[in-house]
Amino acid sequence: MEDTLLLGDDQLITRNLKSTPTWRMDFTAELKNVSRMAAPMATVTVAQYLLPVISVMVAGHRGELQLSGVALATAFANVSGFGIMYG
Repeated sequence: MEDTLLLGDDQLITRNLKSTPTWRMDFTAELKNVSRMAAPMATVTVAQYLLPVISVMVAGHRGELQLSGVALATAFANVSGFGIMYG
């Protein structure tokens, strides 16, 4: 089933309150939860930015003509295609 984002009373972390302030425990727990949710989105974003770079690198190993073709195609796609989509 689906996990809830909020913890129940039986799942709360208990620590010695004299050593660590309550707000710091709450902040750390919330930061861990947000990081777990954001890590896949950050990975996908980095992969999307690296895809054209990898294509240009592979084409660069093939030859000058292929490198210039891929560079022109990537530039054309960025300017015309993506510019129209994001409008």
